[in-house]
Amino acid sequence: MKIAVVCESELLQKSLEMYLKTMLAPIEECDFVLSDYQACDMKPVCLVGNISGSHIKNPFTQESLLADCKIFYANYCQDKLGALSPKDSKIFIQIDALIEETLADFRHKLYALLSGK
Repeated sequence: MKIAVVCESELLQKSLEMYLKTMLAPIEECDFVLSDYQACDMKPVCLVGNISGSHIKNPFTQESLLADCKIFYANYCQDKLGALSPKDSKIFIQIDALIEETLADFRHKLYALLSGK
């Protein structure tokens, strides 16, 4: 399990880095991101803090943090194919846009054909 830590709170950032030092990885190589806000669109984000929808509540101990990270990993990361690389993501977005454009064009032609125009 590889984790990237990206927090607005410097105190929370340092605490998480200290507790997870053996699991830390750059955001490009991580399995998920641990953050106090929605920090990333390319990787699953495990929210920390007393905010709505957070996966890990404050306060936490090192043991509870590790346990919650394992639960998050099992629920959101392990069974998935993994996040797309930035290059693959751009290609996916381009393909999706092309499909939407083709469907819109087909829809307009079909409406014109059915309405007799």
